[in-house]
Amino acid sequence: MSITVSDFITSPSPTFDRRSHKQRLIAHRRARSLWLGPCMRLQFEDELTLRHQIQEVLRAERVTSAEGMQQEIDTYAHLLPDGSNWKATLMIELPDAHQRQRELPLLNQAAHQVYVELPGQPRVHAQANEDLPDRHLTRPSAVHFLRFQFPEPWRAALRAGSTARLGCAHAQYEFRRVIPPATLERLRCDLVPAGSLAA
Repeated sequence: MSITVSDFITSPSPTFDRRSHKQRLIAHRRARSLWLGPCMRLQFEDELTLRHQIQEVLRAERVTSAEGMQQEIDTYAHLLPDGSNWKATLMIELPDAHQRQRELPLLNQAAHQVYVELPGQPRVHAQANEDLPDRHLTRPSAVHFLRFQFPEPWRAALRAGSTARLGCAHAQYEFRRVIPPATLERLRCDLVPAGSLAA
């Protein structure tokens, strides 16, 4: 992983503008975020979104030791794309408590049936919650971690400009949408040609 403890120990330069930096981060996250239906929002992660997330956790929990920082980095390491996939945090957003109690179990199951499709290609279904196998199936959660693993022909098609759709195949949450061109352009940056991955 290219995020290291030194990233969080090094003090910002005197000319660092924290406010404008935060605004750029918010814009970056929004550009990599998609709604799927009325209740699911996917945040497609990359190094910048994860660096920000780790920084927020360190600040909130007042972690200052190198060991504590490394522990948080390791916690989020599985969400960094490796060049052959997209990684996303899926958030189920139900503001009403009664609605959460009623609908979260169903949406928890639907989170395991999210997919991406390209024209003329079979769907690539996300692998969900690989860091916590099976836990979310018995204990509904509003947060899920997804990996979309793409074979090289898929990656080549996306890099060449193919359109793509995001969808859910659950019978009671069947939604599908085109990934907007601007978002897709950013997600293409997460994919590299076969043989280009660092050892």
